Amino acid sequence: MRLPPLSACALLAASSAPASQIVRDVVETSLVPSPVEYAALLPDGYDGQGEPLPLLLMLHGSSRDREEIARRQPQIERLWREGGLPEMVVATPSVPAGTIYLDSYDGSAQWETFLMKEFLPYLRRRFHAGRERKTTMVTGISMGGLGGLRLAFKYPETFGAVAAMEPGVWPGLYWDETPAQNKIRRAASRANLFGDPFDELRWQAANPASIAAADPARLKDLAIYFECGDEDGLGFQDGNEFLHRTLWRLRIPHEYRLVRWADHIGGSLEERSLNRFRFLARYLEQPAAPEPAVTQFRANRAERLKEMGFKPFPYWPSDAQRLDADGERRDDRQDAIVYWPSDAGSNAASLLRRADELRRARGVARIADLPYDRKPGVAPERLSLDVYTQDDLKGAPVILFAHGGGWVRGGKRSALFKPARFVPAGYLFASMNYRFRPDATLVEMAQDVAAAAAWLKRNADKYGGDGGKIFLMGHSAGAHLVAAVGTNEVFLEKAGASLHDLAGVIPLDTIMYNVPPQMKTAGRVHREAFGSDPAHWAPVSPWRHVARGKGIPPFLLLISDGRREAAVQPIPFAARLQAAGVEAEWFEAEGRGHGPLNAYLGVPGDESTERVLQFLERNSR
Repeated sequence: MRLPPLSACALLAASSAPASQIVRDVVETSLVPSPVEYAALLPDGYDGQGEPLPLLLMLHGSSRDREEIARRQPQIERLWREGGLPEMVVATPSVPAGTIYLDSYDGSAQWETFLMKEFLPYLRRRFHAGRERKTTMVTGISMGGLGGLRLAFKYPETFGAVAAMEPGVWPGLYWDETPAQNKIRRAASRANLFGDPFDELRWQAANPASIAAADPARLKDLAIYFECGDEDGLGFQDGNEFLHRTLWRLRIPHEYRLVRWADHIGGSLEERSLNRFRFLARYLEQPAAPEPAVTQFRANRAERLKEMGFKPFPYWPSDAQRLDADGERRDDRQDAIVYWPSDAGSNAASLLRRADELRRARGVARIADLPYDRKPGVAPERLSLDVYTQDDLKGAPVILFAHGGGWVRGGKRSALFKPARFVPAGYLFASMNYRFRPDATLVEMAQDVAAAAAWLKRNADKYGGDGGKIFLMGHSAGAHLVAAVGTNEVFLEKAGASLHDLAGVIPLDTIMYNVPPQMKTAGRVHREAFGSDPAHWAPVSPWRHVARGKGIPPFLLLISDGRREAAVQPIPFAARLQAAGVEAEWFEAEGRGHGPLNAYLGVPGDESTERVLQFLERNSR
């Protein structure tokens, strides 16, 4: 990039007040169509000397450009004069409409990479802006609001705060659950950003709600503000409300405003814009500790709750800490803190490494790639499982885990922290692979699960297990498969076992218990997996096979937090099992999205893990 000296650039002072100056210039780069025009707002007379100023990256909406700086200049000047906002460097690049500040799918215009790798370092060098996370912030409106949230959520190690106005966020964690009217992108624009055919995993990596749900711990210290009018003409209030509820359930602190009588444009934007700057001022000037009166109030309230027999709770609930019986704060997830680093959610290799470290530290051995079946033309790896055991394990109940992945992807290593928790608790743990669509049907995948269970029935004793006490556990697509095998006796009988060999079934977050009604509103993933012929649904629709007296084992249904449809099927399915005389319960994992529900299972202190252990103990006797 070209880095011109500050003195070489024309300075245009605002005519209405001498409180600031605007620098307009260009940056040359090979990452996007070059040169990139930008504008920077500086305090009047700022010479780049002394302490570095905070840096605010301001992202414009889809119909705007770098002149967003000039439009917001009077507001910022007013706040500077009144002492309502610390002086800072504010910069806005001109970005084409529809890019949402994301790298294009084909890599021809890498806007995110440009901003993070070139533009921010350029601003810091040229304008003597702060390099620390604490003094680096991002704000934006509409497309820029979405871009700002996405960048801050994806790079919380770079940004300390984000303030978004009416961001164009999506109301869903998955593309298929997002209503058509809220998808907000024309087909050509979607293809440019997410490919054709549509790459849903890439979209999830760009969706703020999905980023948050994938690893909530990374955002705990990010200062988050976003707002939207409740009459937004683009319908963005749906996505903002969904994001707010998702963050709340994930216990991610944030400030959210649904502005009454406000649209996407209009006079309300003036005051709303001031409010986002005021939030950033509060972030920069936040006290190091609560006020003495607040500290006393919290102590009094904690004592009162303890007297009433309740656990005192902090002003924001924390997954990592609890209060013990004496009211002293303690950490009861030390292993989770050590083995669940802040960057783990975005780094699968790091997750696997830490899971393996914890497993080895607890003396759990992994015996890999044991074949549970063989079929012509099928790679042996697809029909294999890993067994996790310990030297002193003998006669242990068996847990067989089937991974998720939309019936098209995934692998047995996604067991992650489960073996390190369940094997020392006295269980033999096995994690299996199975065949995928389109090479295999759902019936064949369910048959793979049954074959693995039957293999364990015959061979578990070699590894310290009891093949007569098998628990089936699965996540997402795997949850559907274990529910199907746990209700339809045909699968196990064909494999040489029976429902009576099962001690319990633990599906982790699936909505495919009663397939026919779910298919009426099914998204692409489910349509492609289940097809359009109801005759093909029948064998793998667990609801259909629930009947009294056939030996269906107890069920524990875990439900994720933050998916609107997550509980629509599990709760009625549990009731149907109970009506047939089958022990069944369900548990909603507070603060755990669809992926984290699985990833955190086995982490000390995780409530879902404790519920699973109670279920296992009760049904292993």
